[in-house]
Amino acid sequence: MKAIAIVAALLLALLASACTGDGGGPPASATTPAVDGSRPPSTPGASTPTCAAGSTQRFLEAQAAASFKVYCPTFLPAAFALEEVHFEETVQPGTPVPGPGSVVATFKRGSPAASVQFVQGRPALSVITDVRTSSEGEPADIDYDGFDGSLFDKGVLARSPDGFTHVISSDGLTRDDLRQIAAGMRAVAP
Repeated sequence: MKAIAIVAALLLALLASACTGDGGGPPASATTPAVDGSRPPSTPGASTPTCAAGSTQRFLEAQAAASFKVYCPTFLPAAFALEEVHFEETVQPGTPVPGPGSVVATFKRGSPAASVQFVQGRPALSVITDVRTSSEGEPADIDYDGFDGSLFDKGVLARSPDGFTHVISSDGLTRDDLRQIAAGMRAVAP
């Protein structure tokens, strides 16, 4: 009977340790600071940018799901409203292992009618091809939160220093609007 009690106590200790992570207390939640004093990605901090159209919290939620830095627009032309922000998980070809996925955000405006979509991470090749093939003329070099991007008349293509792709595609916006949007992109978490 004493052996069963010892085994049960050990199992309870192992279970308790697994539930608390490294044994240093409960894991940080989306509303409490982490043990090291930093804020979890889904909680705004002092360095969190103010994303356009009230979308800050939604981009922070996407950042919590993504393994790469997520950027949000801090500028959009007047009257744009957030339609959606979500993380799409992908599976690496030939393996059941999840890939880094992508974050997709869409904003729309009713009058004059316009839309803009942001895709970042590892988007489908068709997303990148669409910006290039639907645009006319040569792309121009532009700034995208401190790294280089290419401005097309229908969107922007950029690759962040961590190697992830950033695509802005639009309908109803000018190249000048796109240039300002790209320059105002900011990482939502340091």
